[in-house]
Amino acid sequence: MILVTRPEPAASRSARRFAALGHEVVVAPLMEPVTLVPDSFPDPAPGMVVALTSARAVEAMTGTPALARHWQVLRDLCVHAVGESTADAARRAGARDVRVAQGTLESLVALIAAWPPAGEVLYLAGRERSGDLAGLLAPHGVRVKMVEVYDMIARPVLDAGARAALSGAGELIAPCYSRRSAQALASALSDWPDRPPATFLVLSEQVGEPLAGLGRCLVAERPDEDALVALLPKTC
Repeated sequence: MILVTRPEPAASRSARRFAALGHEVVVAPLMEPVTLVPDSFPDPAPGMVVALTSARAVEAMTGTPALARHWQVLRDLCVHAVGESTADAARRAGARDVRVAQGTLESLVALIAAWPPAGEVLYLAGRERSGDLAGLLAPHGVRVKMVEVYDMIARPVLDAGARAALSGAGELIAPCYSRRSAQALASALSDWPDRPPATFLVLSEQVGEPLAGLGRCLVAERPDEDALVALLPKTC
């Protein structure tokens, strides 16, 4: 049985995908997105481009009136997205010129450095970040202006309904898309001593580190959901 703990609305999208492949799915988000509205927001300047490391930033920019008016302007700039899912979110939100990296921060840096912008990079970021985009781009002569537009709040407890649904499973299979979601899952499972044996499908070794000792970890070949799905035949 597959346990999907990523935040909504991504959780429901993933659940539908796994269910379509014939798997039983339990959805129990352990992280909750919160939009952050900065006191001031930079105006677009000549040569400015936008950088995105998560689709959450797009959801924040389009889901709140105070930020949506800024996105109406920013979507006409060149957008550099960390991977395909983030790029798709930007396109759905009206971005017209989207360049796509290979799913890692390092590949995003390489993408931006390959076409250095004439102006600043406006990085629409989360409050918790796994890397320093500005620091990595500085040696390339690229300036970054970062604006935090969302945060992820951990709710690391599996409710009674989720536990009951999973208790009869021979194996609990949990895909993990970020290190913070893996940390929340580790906390939830540590408080559940009689849980089924677990297998974790993770986007990278770094993502899987918080789950060490709680079950076996399979690392995807690429940092995207397609690569996680490719791991399922090895576990089910």
